[in-house]
Amino acid sequence: MRLPIRILILSTCARASLEGWDSICADGTREEVKRCAADLAETIRGCGGRRLVPATKCTNLAVAGAASQAVNWAVMFAGGLAQHVHTRTLEALLTAKDFSRNSRPKGMNGKQYRDRPRLGLNDVGKPTCVFWTLREPAKRIESGYRHAVQLMASHPLFSVRRPPPLDDLMAAWRANATRRPKAIQENFFRTQVGYLRGGIDLCRRKAIQIVPLCTETLADDWAAAATRVLGDPDARLPQANARAIDSDPRLRKESTLSDANRRWVNEEAFLADHVVWRALCGRNASTPYAPTQSRRHRLPVSQHRCSPHNRHLPGCHWLPGKCRWQCNEPPR
Repeated sequence: MRLPIRILILSTCARASLEGWDSICADGTREEVKRCAADLAETIRGCGGRRLVPATKCTNLAVAGAASQAVNWAVMFAGGLAQHVHTRTLEALLTAKDFSRNSRPKGMNGKQYRDRPRLGLNDVGKPTCVFWTLREPAKRIESGYRHAVQLMASHPLFSVRRPPPLDDLMAAWRANATRRPKAIQENFFRTQVGYLRGGIDLCRRKAIQIVPLCTETLADDWAAAATRVLGDPDARLPQANARAIDSDPRLRKESTLSDANRRWVNEEAFLADHVVWRALCGRNASTPYAPTQSRRHRLPVSQHRCSPHNRHLPGCHWLPGKCRWQCNEPPR
């Protein structure tokens, strides 16, 4: 009897790690949360992405760690009400006046950027269409860790202040679920279903459309959604961020969760998110907790140690001021 009780306490504490944010499928036993999340997924599946609307009636939820920058720029290119504030729920988007800063994507000139429509400042009223990105919770935490390491890398004392590997941070969090890892920004711990607060009833009444976009197949999902909702099959989806793990073998290793920690993040800490993600993006989900497959083809190797072709080899790292890649002993 002790083990189930202990798991329930840990999962309850983990779900309450950001007080005041979670209000959807956040309380109750494990089974009650799973039923609530399954019902939520069915509601979302039936209420959005079927009516053509002007782009100026569409906005996006900025879910940290779930391709929020790419979708923000895609909505901006389409002429929609793009925004990139990670703390705004759907309820806030319906009443917000957007004076926040937003980065300008490549390919958009200054006049287009200055004249873009904004939330609460356009002439067509409140948005009735919301693009919402979804990602496996464990992958969001891994993304948050990589984001934290990249921010710290510019610090002169980075070599001595580098955070411990993500698995160590997760082990500490599991031991004391009321204290989330401070090395990872708070936005990555905001539940994805929590962003829908204030919009579920409107969705049931068909007053708004919530269009889910799965991060695993974002390009295909965006193309399909832009065609169905915006009537624009050629809507652009710009690349927002380069993959840091492609050029840093150490970061790839330190930011990858073990199977046990991945299972705990998905099925305990962010249970509602995981249930909704499996329901809406299950066709894209890999086998649960399976190790990443090795490459099926040999990558090119250059004889020159500073060649960009060598970025995938162990010991290759960034060497500013001399050449792009240096392949010898990795930095410690």
